Amino acid sequence: MLGIWRSEMERIWNRKSTILLYIAFVLIVIANIWSLKITDTMRFRFGEGIVAVNNLNLPWLMMSEVSLFLITAMLPILYVDQLSGDIHSGAYRLYVLRPYRRFQFWLGKLLALSVTTIFFTGTTLLIGVFAGWMLFPNAATFFKYGSTLPSTSTEAVSYTLAFYLLLTLVCLAKLMLSSVVCLFISRPLFAFIAILALSMFLYPIFKPLVVLMDPFQQILLALRVDGSFKFWMCLGMTVLLCSIVSFTRWQKKVI
Repeated sequence: MLGIWRSEMERIWNRKSTILLYIAFVLIVIANIWSLKITDTMRFRFGEGIVAVNNLNLPWLMMSEVSLFLITAMLPILYVDQLSGDIHSGAYRLYVLRPYRRFQFWLGKLLALSVTTIFFTGTTLLIGVFAGWMLFPNAATFFKYGSTLPSTSTEAVSYTLAFYLLLTLVCLAKLMLSSVVCLFISRPLFAFIAILALSMFLYPIFKPLVVLMDPFQQILLALRVDGSFKFWMCLGMTVLLCSIVSFTRWQKKVI
């Protein structure tokens, strides 16, 4: 099983498309930080006012637009390239000849993509922390989303780590949704369009599912005690249902 995972990691990062996607994402992060540096303030997209940017709040404030690009475009492109791309090209017909159970190949692929997702979000965190201390005012306190009480720099560390942990979990939920779509639609372009359309269709039915399309506000709400139940319910049900469908479909799919 470990050999499958290592093989999949090599295949993911040996592709030029992955490297180019990663570079493009890093440039988007840097551009967003620079725009905040120019203004030194940020206006929430959902009408909650303006906040001054400092070293303590930059790592999560900058994700307002970045998380939208990440979960709507960047990661789905990576997922369909690795999942639909391999199925459509017929590459998996060679892989399944190895002496492993069939579900192990799919699990190894999803685990490799999960680690790659963590690499994307982890890189963003490191860039945000570094840029915050180098380019923005060093503050002793900051305000959590929806709070009027100042929080200390120690609390900023836990708040930022919690934000990125939730962001990573949301991205993994999007991975599982993508894995289902890719098993039914093998052409990468059509799979990407279907993932985008499905994400847009789900949240009007149940508003918290907007996290699969634009996660920033929902993550901030989840960090408040009164807004966490629906978030965890949506996240848990998405991962559970998509995992069941994905592995069942993979076991029955003819490739």
